[in-house]
Amino acid sequence: MPNNLPTILLAAMALDLGGAETHVISLARELHRRGHRVVVASAGGRMVPMLTERGIPHEVVPMASRNPLVMARAFFGLRRVIARYNVGLVHAHARIPAWLCSLVVRGRGIPLVTTYHGTYAAGFPWKYLTTFGQRAIAVSEDVRRHLEGPLGAPPEIIRVIPNGFETGEFRPGVDIGPLLAELGPDLGGPHVVHASRLTDEFADTAVALLRALPSLNAQFPTIRLWILGDGNRYAEVQRLADEVNARLGRPAAAAVGHRLDVAAFFNLADVVVAVARTATEAMLCERPVVIAGEGGYRGILTPERIPVYAAANFTAREGGTPLDPAVLAADIASLLGPERAAERARLGRAGREFVVASLSIESVTARILDVYAEVLTGDRQ
Repeated sequence: MPNNLPTILLAAMALDLGGAETHVISLARELHRRGHRVVVASAGGRMVPMLTERGIPHEVVPMASRNPLVMARAFFGLRRVIARYNVGLVHAHARIPAWLCSLVVRGRGIPLVTTYHGTYAAGFPWKYLTTFGQRAIAVSEDVRRHLEGPLGAPPEIIRVIPNGFETGEFRPGVDIGPLLAELGPDLGGPHVVHASRLTDEFADTAVALLRALPSLNAQFPTIRLWILGDGNRYAEVQRLADEVNARLGRPAAAAVGHRLDVAAFFNLADVVVAVARTATEAMLCERPVVIAGEGGYRGILTPERIPVYAAANFTAREGGTPLDPAVLAADIASLLGPERAAERARLGRAGREFVVASLSIESVTARILDVYAEVLTGDRQ
């Protein structure tokens, strides 16, 4: 792909904790590294410095709200960004940015690519506020089926391209010294780490883990559970953690809020409980992963299950069962203990090997650039 592409606008809801947000940052940085002109627009967030420190401009456009007045401001904000940077291609991530961008580029000859990172409500009126652009990227096969089915996207415009990962950022051997100094000398162990938004149904996994902790504590009396993330249920999760700690008579659980040193926590972990991007980042750190979160529960991620679970972006949207603290505790317990160290290492190696081979940001960006070439040349194939 030559470097004479027009300026690319990546539009996202916000740049806070989340898989779609992190992918947008990784994609922007890789496009910039390859010499392409890229600007990112979003409602902002704590990860914006990850762009600006690389010299990638970020413009605040409030695309994280359904309020009609806010969306009107976003519309005019997008128009200003496109004019200021002479944008020639727009790549929108998620439904609200896609819909707003479709209105802004209408009649201007600017191609629009959209990426759908999950499944969305398809009833009235949402189906009619869903747009796809000249190409719609689905991050997994189950999302592709959702786009074709309930949302009604033309199959010929869909491309399945998973999210990409910067494999050097999440890796085994990350220095955890600063983290250990912060957390204190008496950490106990083994360590279970869960990272997720603590919003709405996404916080259900943290709650299930806290309910599972007393059972795990009976088998591993110095076990520690670290819950990373924040959101509208953070206070509830923190209160439950305090209650569990009082019941066990020690600091067994900690809800540590939003963190930027997730890779260090994963390197501390003996087991990571997560879905989607955080599950994949844990795989890159060579940690065994238990898939629990969006969609429910799918259990231990074994080498045999990796390609199957990848088809649903390492979520439980397909084949998942309801979260059960007893089942969760049993699966985690089966991975802990000194005698299971070799098995944890085997699972961890298999996870990293898959991600490096299939999901590196370099290979994913190359496939996205092919999509950009399609819309810029009008290729219908």
